[in-house]
Amino acid sequence: MTVRPTAWISLLVLLLQACTTVGSAGGLGREDALPDEEAAGELPPPWETRGREQDEEAIRAEAAAASTGMRGVASLVDEAGVELAFRFWAQDGALTLLSWKRGTGGTGRSESMDSWVPGLDASLPLYVGTRMGEVVLTVRGEGQGWRLNSFTWRDGTRPLEAKTLPVRRMGMPAEVVARAHAVASRLTHGLRVPEGGRAALLVEVMLDDDQILDAETVRYESRGDSSIGVASPSLVVQITQALLPFTQGVGPRTVRLRLEAEHRRAESHARWHVLEAETLRPDVPPGPPSLIAEHYALYERILREWREETVATAQQAGIASAEFLATWFIGSLALRGGFALFEAVAPRLAPILARGGSEAVAWFRSFLVRIRPRERETFQRLWAKAQTQGLSAAEKTRFRKLMARFEELLDTKLDEEARKLLRRQANTDFYKLRPDLAKTLVDAAGSKYPVHHRIPLEHAHRLPEMNINGSANLKALHSTVHERVNNVWTAFRPAGSKASGGDVRQVADIVDRHFQRWYDTVYEQASETALEEAEKAALREVRILLARLP
Repeated sequence: MTVRPTAWISLLVLLLQACTTVGSAGGLGREDALPDEEAAGELPPPWETRGREQDEEAIRAEAAAASTGMRGVASLVDEAGVELAFRFWAQDGALTLLSWKRGTGGTGRSESMDSWVPGLDASLPLYVGTRMGEVVLTVRGEGQGWRLNSFTWRDGTRPLEAKTLPVRRMGMPAEVVARAHAVASRLTHGLRVPEGGRAALLVEVMLDDDQILDAETVRYESRGDSSIGVASPSLVVQITQALLPFTQGVGPRTVRLRLEAEHRRAESHARWHVLEAETLRPDVPPGPPSLIAEHYALYERILREWREETVATAQQAGIASAEFLATWFIGSLALRGGFALFEAVAPRLAPILARGGSEAVAWFRSFLVRIRPRERETFQRLWAKAQTQGLSAAEKTRFRKLMARFEELLDTKLDEEARKLLRRQANTDFYKLRPDLAKTLVDAAGSKYPVHHRIPLEHAHRLPEMNINGSANLKALHSTVHERVNNVWTAFRPAGSKASGGDVRQVADIVDRHFQRWYDTVYEQASETALEEAEKAALREVRILLARLP
């Protein structure tokens, strides 16, 4: 079964319909203009500041939500002796319903079983603990209520849609309940059962996160004469209650419901029962397993902030980290498809991001430094809302303008603030990846050697497809060497706008050829004469290059 397009792909389809060309990328317009702001320090995501008390609260909320979902399914069983088996994926207190099934037993006696399993809400967190695996709870209706019949564990592989983080939200959003009810009403519209006969129905419901997207009837079978009995009005409620517990998963998936009905000639309505509901395994997304795992982990953290209704916190801090946002954004493009559609609103960005994996993540992380803080916050908010809730028409227009602005930045020279941030990022990244050099490349004052950009930040806009802070472009140089290298690039500066990206690469090659012996190594004072000769030779080659420029 192929899962329907996810919400954000639908967004891009609408964007494609709204504008066939992006235009000249003239910014956000006067009304939407975003003010310049000083670059703010990156705030930690909210989950990094969660305390133990909040986690315990979330685990209790997970247990209460699971219990409420099971109780909703059981509430429409009116026959004593029936067993219901609920299968969950449990991980660190998070519970994701995978399936539930109604047993074949039953006494045939119609009873009102109002009492739910005593103490289940309080006991479930203790049962689950911090273990990981599949847990099956079987409850049985007896007398005036339900009791826990069995509780079993088994190992397994975590499904993609299963949560790994407990959520503190209590209750079910009204819009989710309304959507489940609307889908159930459509599925049962015009549904009939032969008088005195039986019928079976198989339906599939498409979900993405907690959104119910669509549903379809897969198969309908009936046995009996041609007279028709009308379905009981309670069937809509049954299907609604059957679906709601499944809305707590992550990502796109399909839930299959199996129903059976019987009509008794003496009764005006056919008796329908939902016998089974299960999540079908979604297709494994394309892409490197490490990227898939990282994307789902990051996406779930964002989704949890929205589910806990800390929207303002999520907007301000949940995806403030450039590394976090880049990984999440590139992962969602790679795993949920849509590069062709993205190309319609960002034709130059699309092929760069289509590289996928760590290369695209690293490039986009560096690119985000060029974006003003307010613009980045807007992008974070719109992308998070597109992924979790969908955008209004006004928000889609704003997103289009923002993508046009991003395209414009590819050819825009970095301002001093962006250069400062990229230098800081480069120094941190270089020595984090090379801890051995962090110990040896230290000058007399005890400071680490400065990190040199082979292609200087001044020329980043001439080679926009390159990650200016990529590891291949970073070299550690003693300050004495760094000064000589800078002299070479200063000599090239008169080329101005006449210089192309190819010319910049030529100068980088000249510098490499004459100075690479001092890259990432301890500088010896005895080599000062050699350093002076290297500078002179490099300057001669640069002057020759300048003379050839038009």
